[in-house]
Amino acid sequence: MNANRFHGRAAFFLLAGTMFAAPLGAQQAVVRSPDAPDVEIGQAWFLRSGERCLALLPHHVVVEAGYPIFLSEGGQVRSESVAVTDLGEDIALASVQGHTPATCGTSMGSVSRAVERLLRDGGIGTLRSLNGDGTLARLTVAIIDDDGEGLLRVKPTLESERIRKGHSGSLLLIDGTPAGMLLSVNARNGVGTAMRVDRLLRQAESHLRAASAIGASPGASTLVPAGAEAAGWEVTGWNADPVTPQSSARWLLADAPAGEPGNGWRARVASWPAVLEFTHPAGVRMVKGLQLIADPSAGAAERPARIQVLVSVSGEKPQWRSLTTIEPSYEGGTASVIFPSTRARQIRVEIHRGADAEALSLQRLRILEGS
Repeated sequence: MNANRFHGRAAFFLLAGTMFAAPLGAQQAVVRSPDAPDVEIGQAWFLRSGERCLALLPHHVVVEAGYPIFLSEGGQVRSESVAVTDLGEDIALASVQGHTPATCGTSMGSVSRAVERLLRDGGIGTLRSLNGDGTLARLTVAIIDDDGEGLLRVKPTLESERIRKGHSGSLLLIDGTPAGMLLSVNARNGVGTAMRVDRLLRQAESHLRAASAIGASPGASTLVPAGAEAAGWEVTGWNADPVTPQSSARWLLADAPAGEPGNGWRARVASWPAVLEFTHPAGVRMVKGLQLIADPSAGAAERPARIQVLVSVSGEKPQWRSLTTIEPSYEGGTASVIFPSTRARQIRVEIHRGADAEALSLQRLRILEGS
């Protein structure tokens, strides 16, 4: 690489810009697994494509996670990868559930591809990632090589700093703007390899165009059996991690395929109350109650013992109104929660901790509509 290529603004001002400027189009998540929810496996970058929420991340992170679950910046919003496509060159594109289009991130088409201009401005950047609890981490790096084929080599500016395994998928920012995604690090010399953002997005958009042309899903290989989506209401938010891929909250509204056992929801609860959110894509509906169907294979202590039901009719930003707080009474494993018929675009169910409850489970949750 020509050493003069990165001459420009002083490194101090580059560092200040990347440390304090809000990154453009950088909605990130830390990647974890239901089998090891406390382990930081890697990083993902959320982007919107139409009404779909997608994640770009290294394919080896998907393989290691098995079933990637995401914790977004701030440690509040959880989501899951429901289908993944291997784009080659250790890049994967995942369809994400747990975000609405409004909360997913920046539109893929609006991300700047002007990487050459960023590289001309200087050779200092920042690897932006999330810790396992969703807090932000930054590592200042020098860009030491550009292979001319879309890959950059980076190395920490301080000898005491290291690029860790869990940094795979971190965004490389230059002057606060995404310039690439970290794919790997050489354990011997500490040099990381990042794919330039223009090449990264070109691969993703090429796949999306091809999938659209044949009417396929943006994810080619599903991670859980198809048929998890119920018609009408959709599960769009939760704050507790599933115990296994088959116990995801997104199964709550799904009916099992004929002749197959149903999948229920079972989750570890780190912070009470546990929260579930449901949205109807068609807009405002009239709702009059819920039906909770207990998991017959779980103990009574895992059933929701006290719940609060809230609704919202607003669009992108919910304005919650409480309808009822009740201790459900289960008869034959089923509890009905009835309230005066009301208009709702979104429903929020807050489940408060019962005696000795460390986990929660339900086989199904049904939303009762009607005037």
